[in-house]
Amino acid sequence: MSVYHAASGSAAEDLFIELFSDTFGAEKAGFLYSQYPFYDIYQNSRFVDFVLESGARRIAIEIDDEASHNKNIVSRDKFYDDLLKQNSIVHLGWDIYRFAVRQMQLQPDTIKDELRIFLGEYPQFREIEDYLPAQRTRSVDAANLHLKKHQKAALAALQEMRKSYETIGLLYHATGTGKTVTAVMDAKSCGGRTLFLAHTRELVEQAAEAFENLWPETTVGRYIGPVKEPDRHVVCGSIQSVALNLDQFRDDDFNYLIIDEAHHASADSFQKVLAYFKPDFTLGLTATPERMDDNTAILDIFKRTAHKLDLQTAVEIGELVPVRCIRIHTNIDLAKVRYNSVQYNIRDLEKKLYMPERNLLIVDTWLQYVMDRRTLVFCASVKHAEKIAALFRKKGVKARSVSGGMNEAERKEYLDQFASGKIKVLCACDLLNEGWDCPQTEVLFMARPTMSKVLYTQQLGRGMRLSEGKRYLMVFDFVDNASQYNMPQSMHRVFRIREYHPGGLILAPKEKRTADDGLYAHGERPDAVIDWPVNATDYELIDLFNWQEEASGMISQMEFVRRVDVQSETIEKYVNEGKLKPDLVVPMSEHRTFKYFKEETVRKYANQYGWTLIDNSNRKDIFLEMIRQMDMSYSYKPVFIKAALHCADGKGRVKLSDIVDYFRNYYESRRAAGLKVEKKNSIFARGGYTDHEAERNILANPFRRFSDMQTMRHTKTLGTIQVDATVWKNLSKEEKTEIETICEEKLKGYFERLK
Repeated sequence: MSVYHAASGSAAEDLFIELFSDTFGAEKAGFLYSQYPFYDIYQNSRFVDFVLESGARRIAIEIDDEASHNKNIVSRDKFYDDLLKQNSIVHLGWDIYRFAVRQMQLQPDTIKDELRIFLGEYPQFREIEDYLPAQRTRSVDAANLHLKKHQKAALAALQEMRKSYETIGLLYHATGTGKTVTAVMDAKSCGGRTLFLAHTRELVEQAAEAFENLWPETTVGRYIGPVKEPDRHVVCGSIQSVALNLDQFRDDDFNYLIIDEAHHASADSFQKVLAYFKPDFTLGLTATPERMDDNTAILDIFKRTAHKLDLQTAVEIGELVPVRCIRIHTNIDLAKVRYNSVQYNIRDLEKKLYMPERNLLIVDTWLQYVMDRRTLVFCASVKHAEKIAALFRKKGVKARSVSGGMNEAERKEYLDQFASGKIKVLCACDLLNEGWDCPQTEVLFMARPTMSKVLYTQQLGRGMRLSEGKRYLMVFDFVDNASQYNMPQSMHRVFRIREYHPGGLILAPKEKRTADDGLYAHGERPDAVIDWPVNATDYELIDLFNWQEEASGMISQMEFVRRVDVQSETIEKYVNEGKLKPDLVVPMSEHRTFKYFKEETVRKYANQYGWTLIDNSNRKDIFLEMIRQMDMSYSYKPVFIKAALHCADGKGRVKLSDIVDYFRNYYESRRAAGLKVEKKNSIFARGGYTDHEAERNILANPFRRFSDMQTMRHTKTLGTIQVDATVWKNLSKEEKTEIETICEEKLKGYFERLK
């Protein structure tokens, strides 16, 4: 049974994004991917509230209320189903963290502390760019197979790799360009026993059919669920089934190993399989674009990309259809719709989009511009989709709304009717189901405002498949009024195209775009849009400003504090007084803004005010220099440092209670020895203090300076103090000894002066 999770955001998810933004910066929240799809161990479709990637880690985040996992409150089936979901995520090799709604509401600081601990103080998030949805493999007729130019080039590249004695490589081809066929033909050319691994039943079955059609002289078996055919020449299996039954195979059983969806290869199950088998050649397949960090994670495994074919190139060579765009401006104002750096508030959005004028505009646009072309309309919610579909039917148009949450048989019936042309308009709020697409789709209506480039591009992918007689995909962008900072995505914004001409090409071979641009420049329309009632002379410059992109190359105010050797209050004060002027101020609400500075601005102010710039390369040195130059109005700092050295664990964490005990023992031992304890106003000199009073004193005095310098952090909810990881791990044994010696000398000098 397919489990559905609504694609719309919730108040709880909005609150989490807000806390995440407060912890790491609003620009980092763009790396949170909401409602991320995956398959459980039984190949049921699931959704995770949020997914992140940081370094080699894939992290799932689930937001729940307290009742969700209480078997005494929820049904037994729901309880067990949630356990299966969580266990499946663990099985994929992902980290998973759960947060409770009520705790986020009542204890936001605790959640922020936990985020820093779980994800790191300075996490290196990166994009998850599996933009296009999985698509069904086209049936292959071996007798009439004509390999495309890019497939021939890929096969030649793989042959050259093997001639150079390379044993592993990656094939990066955009969705829908036949990379499975390429892999099959390469395995066939090698001739040895082949193992093909994928993470869904559908992908396994599609691969098996491709092998059967293209390599009919061999035997093809399945290895998934109850079907176990390990002795065939070609075995197509699920990664889960094979990983759990490695003892049924010899490590040299296969000469050729193919890993589909290779961007998942860092998962434990994939790693287990890759480590076990010893094939002559291993091939990874992916449609995932190269990542922001030069794809180091995937290339750590597959070493080198044998051949690459990205989305733009796929369109240029005719493997995906060109895309045209018509913009339809509405009278809806999104300025008052609440938003965070990731998504609009769905309740505010629904209220705006239920306006009869906008909904009628969608229908009237179809009647005026489209008529009879199969059209997929992306809506904001299930209710919105139902409303739009009802308006179409009222106008005599065969239209239906579909969602992942409706009866499976009914949904399949509507999808089949759309594919056959019996239904002309399909209204959806989500991405329907994994692997569904309809190549015959000619028109997309982007009627759902979204701030997510990922979601927008996924929606686009539903219409880009080739189909007989289909020359291009026409996209209608419904453009609502919005401020500069909450502007929704559109074709022009996603693909960074500044000039708009009605019906103009967005994705296409370069020569076609050049020819089209020439016609528009002369007030003429290309032949392709003659049938569309648009004015060729219409022209618009698109504002491509994207604050997330702008901010990604800047330093947030919270990072500014970490970069200079001054207190956070000083930075805040200087900003408020206008002594520090941000290069970018992003309003998130009436009372909430995020401020960003260019690197050169930070350097300018550091030089102007004599501040030292801090980064990971000099953080340890600055820490050591702080200790060497330690100024003291009390004896607390050296005692605090000694306590940290003596009580910290291997990761530089020390319990605040252990530090209190160390302070108590240190000063009481001086008292017992008849030595000066401290100044008269010190709680340690007076005695009779509680542990809580000692904690407050330690946090207010010696700890504060180290905290301001970003070399230590206090986690209140755990009662721990963490020495910065880049400092602690780089401190040698000799340097720790030096620190303790300095502390002893500082204490000796201080008490001599105190006599």
